[in-house]
Amino acid sequence: MRLIIPLLSLYLLIAGSGIPPLKGDDAVAHNEHGMDLYRNGNLDAAITEYHEALRLKPDYPEAHDNLGAALGDKGDLDGAIAEFREALRLRPDYPDAHNNLGTALGHKGDFEGAIREIREALRLNPEYADAHSSLGSAFLYKGDLDQAVSEFRKALQLKPDFADAHNNLGVALLNKGDLDGALPEFQEALRLKPDYPEAHNNVGLVLVSKGNVDGAIAEYRKALALNPNFADARNSLDLALRQALRMKPDDPIAHYRLGNALSDKNDTDGAIAEYREALRLKPDYPDAHNNLGLELRDKRDLDGAINEFRQAVRLKPNFPEAHDNLAVTLGSKGDWDDAIAEYREALRLKPDFAEAHSNLGTALGSKGDLDGAIAEIRQALRLEPNFADGHNNLGMALVLKGDLDGAIAEYLEVFRLNPDYPRVRSILKELEAKKAARESKR
Repeated sequence: MRLIIPLLSLYLLIAGSGIPPLKGDDAVAHNEHGMDLYRNGNLDAAITEYHEALRLKPDYPEAHDNLGAALGDKGDLDGAIAEFREALRLRPDYPDAHNNLGTALGHKGDFEGAIREIREALRLNPEYADAHSSLGSAFLYKGDLDQAVSEFRKALQLKPDFADAHNNLGVALLNKGDLDGALPEFQEALRLKPDYPEAHNNVGLVLVSKGNVDGAIAEYRKALALNPNFADARNSLDLALRQALRMKPDDPIAHYRLGNALSDKNDTDGAIAEYREALRLKPDYPDAHNNLGLELRDKRDLDGAINEFRQAVRLKPNFPEAHDNLAVTLGSKGDWDDAIAEYREALRLKPDFAEAHSNLGTALGSKGDLDGAIAEIRQALRLEPNFADGHNNLGMALVLKGDLDGAIAEYLEVFRLNPDYPRVRSILKELEAKKAARESKR
């Protein structure tokens, strides 16, 4: 069984330790602003602030330590280690910098160096819960499970609501084969921190080991809902679904679930095979028809997709998503009248279906009904203000209406929501040029 071993404890951010800024010197303000940016996930801006703090006050150990933390989170371990070492050159009795340096060395695979630095942090501050957890993680990576368990328990004695330490203790116990001891630790981590994908994944590992494959699948799905890019959870889900299929080879739901997992991994052919097998076993399975239609559409088999969506709505007439999918595919073939009818049916069944409102607007625009298009897309945006596709579609409709200012505002909103949205930068540049040309003629 493959276990998810947590990374060493997260780097700690340190405030100015009560050091007041010197007159005419705002180094502390830059450091603290950098900390705010770091907590909000804006690492590049945080790094800029720390550099500015250090330009103003080069012998500022807290700023060196915080810069190291940000560099470490960016993956620049060598840069992080250099900053932690500089913090310690300036202040050798700095437990946070020792702990952070140990964390970085652990990420580099130097576990002896990590243990040495973290132990120094604990010599300076024996009641440092985060350092006990970091030391436990280093022992866990080294395979010294008893020492790892001991350190995680010390961390939790000092800080009982330490979700990461509960999770890490669970991993250590799981590695020792103590499933019954590991499970409550993962569950406590989730009680303290419900949006903890690693803990959900680890609960799944325990459940699958105890034979509860359906429960494990549910936990892996929760992990992926919180972090869609969690590769270990996706692989664990794939393995659990295949295990469920081996246990019930004639279960259409098991084939359908595996098809969904393969679709999420962009294995279109594998997903199609599983959906077809689900339908062989259960021909009247509307969700499998719908999802098969989506995969066929991705392969540009529009006629095959339309047939599957029609089967889905025949079997389940009150299936708004299938009506919307059918409409999108009909529109791709230029059949706008039938597409509009399907969008309207989807909205009759689900009036707050923002995507269907936006898609209906696009279809109406293709038929020349720009006012109708704008009204539908605006309704989509009232329902989902952060719907980038909706703002894009409204921008296109406003361009066709000749409202350049309105269109520019919509594309700026697209850019705010998703700076990597296809062609948004070039479209904005074109619209600004058109606006300038129009104003120059006045």
